[in-house]
Amino acid sequence: MDRATLVQAYRDCHFEVRRLQGGARDTLRIGEPLPAAVAAWLADAPLCAFITAYNPRSMPQPAQYNRRAQCELLRQLQRHGARWRPGVGRIPGQPWREPSLLIAGLKLDAIDAMAWRHSQNAIVLVHRNATAQLRLYGAEWAAFADATTLVAAR
Repeated sequence: MDRATLVQAYRDCHFEVRRLQGGARDTLRIGEPLPAAVAAWLADAPLCAFITAYNPRSMPQPAQYNRRAQCELLRQLQRHGARWRPGVGRIPGQPWREPSLLIAGLKLDAIDAMAWRHSQNAIVLVHRNATAQLRLYGAEWAAFADATTLVAAR
């Protein structure tokens, strides 16, 4: 899949987060503010991110590989004292689903380090009281930067 198609897929994605109570889900969307329940969970943290260790560089991997990588991401989050909620990325009308985590309690450089370490093309980043932004990793994504899409280059 070419970069333009991937970026559009990321922008079309629904990033669903399980609520603490009741099992319902809240949805984060690029360019939209946080749902009220997610903003309340964020509390005084300055930002949160929706991240996964699944399918590095958006290349499908075997289930066992993905589960192992996600467990490593969870261990990293625990070592850093981060808070997290389980989630899933999905595109409505398509069968693709990717287990993910909404995380808070980390600085942006720590979040970036985890995204780089797990070879992710993108995460969703939301600063408190702002709209969700797509954060792409690598200078090769620079052409896609705009008001809702940021590029982090090494």
